[in-house]
Amino acid sequence: MTKPFILTTEQRAKYKGKVLHHLTTYCRGRQAAIRGKDLAWQFGYGDDRMFRLIIRELIAEGYPIASSVSEPMGFYLVTNEHEALDYIRVLMERIKEDQARLDDFVKATSDYALPEQFTLGLKEV
Repeated sequence: MTKPFILTTEQRAKYKGKVLHHLTTYCRGRQAAIRGKDLAWQFGYGDDRMFRLIIRELIAEGYPIASSVSEPMGFYLVTNEHEALDYIRVLMERIKEDQARLDDFVKATSDYALPEQFTLGLKEV
């Protein structure tokens, strides 16, 4: 039986500390990446959504945690400039792909009267 996804603030803080400890101890550098579901399983969870949110919070707090979608896949603590630059490039490519998808979708829905707040800030299509 897996544990529920919903945690109290206290439990979330505890897991955040455990995740950070695990990453800094065992997942330093891209070659030591750990998949989200494997991280969740280590803490008795079958779903990694909570751990992805925790990792996002840790990044926002200043920890250089990156992820890889090619082997070895998973999350890891960046240990050098090369790893940092590679991950920045990956994120920039995702932004470009998402912007292209957004532009295409706005074009595809041009027959619909979209509220102005949904089109503010979009590039001209």
